[in-house]
Amino acid sequence: MKKGLARIFLLCTMTIVTTGCWDYTEIELRDLVMGAGVDAEDPKVIVITEMAKSIGVGQEAEFEPVVLTTDARSLTSGAHNLANPAGMEIFWAHAQVFLVSEEVARSSILQVLEPIVRARDLRSTMYLLVTKDCTVEEVFKSKPPLVDGVSRHLASVIRLSDVTTDFIPQQVWRFIGDLSSPGISGTLPGVELVHEGGALLPVVRGAAVFKLDRLIGWLSKEETQILALLKGESEGGFFVMDTEVKGNTFPITYEFRGSQFQTKPSVDGENLRMKVSLSLQLGVAGVKGADVDFSDLAVVNDIEGQVSRSFTRRIRDFLGLIQEDYNSDIVGFGQLLWRQEPAIWRKVESDWDAVFRDLPVDVDVDCRISFTGFHAQPIKVRN
Repeated sequence: MKKGLARIFLLCTMTIVTTGCWDYTEIELRDLVMGAGVDAEDPKVIVITEMAKSIGVGQEAEFEPVVLTTDARSLTSGAHNLANPAGMEIFWAHAQVFLVSEEVARSSILQVLEPIVRARDLRSTMYLLVTKDCTVEEVFKSKPPLVDGVSRHLASVIRLSDVTTDFIPQQVWRFIGDLSSPGISGTLPGVELVHEGGALLPVVRGAAVFKLDRLIGWLSKEETQILALLKGESEGGFFVMDTEVKGNTFPITYEFRGSQFQTKPSVDGENLRMKVSLSLQLGVAGVKGADVDFSDLAVVNDIEGQVSRSFTRRIRDFLGLIQEDYNSDIVGFGQLLWRQEPAIWRKVESDWDAVFRDLPVDVDVDCRISFTGFHAQPIKVRN
């Protein structure tokens, strides 16, 4: 009995005295990268990082964003060069966003993606964005109104994508999947600087359209809204539409409350076409004081028809843009064909650009107003 207790005591003692880290670096000797990006300056690239500088100790410690830049012949060497001006070891694992300038994206975004996926301390869950009409450095040096640091601001905005259709968030792993999968082209959200109260603020909206690894054009906020619906990415958001009610036109604000989207390839001999069906459930968020009675079934049916026709036109205009102007299958019609009709895909894969450009698409949109708030009838003011 005594020998058994002695053995247990010895094991517990050894467990206590032999535990510890075999390798570690004190956090005080590291600079934490919250966001990074690349600007181009031929023949070198400019690497920009936003780091979190610790001020104070313990529970009173605060983090202040610091922007550092360096230039090098590659992203990898530039990232390592940052240790010199930082004066500490760079810790990349907390990076939330990675910004790419429009110039780099138009050249080839592979020069950015390849070092990221090779690096052992960069996460593929980082959000990718492309700057529009500004540089990456200008974005990181802007001043968000409510949070410290552009990286935190952009990450917070992206997490609100379920309540807005202004952009479609893309993480590194997902964008790489779009680049490598057959029958689909990639998009990335855009970052712009807008003037607000005398300061420049970063805003996420629209989409950068890619063909293979190169940026070829942009989608507006409204066009990105249509893309989100066609890809099943839309979970919320609002839009304003001039709506005619009993001979008068009112700007009514509608809310997306649900959507169902279906695309089917139709093959008739050598003829290929796509059939797009979109069902929207909408709520009424505001009528700007207009005299619109949503308890009147005839009024509701007329409004639903107007919204359905409006979205049909918008979708057709959008398809004309990506087919004729960009010739980039960002919706993924080819990917759908590859999955559902592999034999047909094998026939058209090598010439998909030409097939996609002239691909007939039938559009059917059905809108239903499912929610009008707590008051379906307008507010009546006494005489």
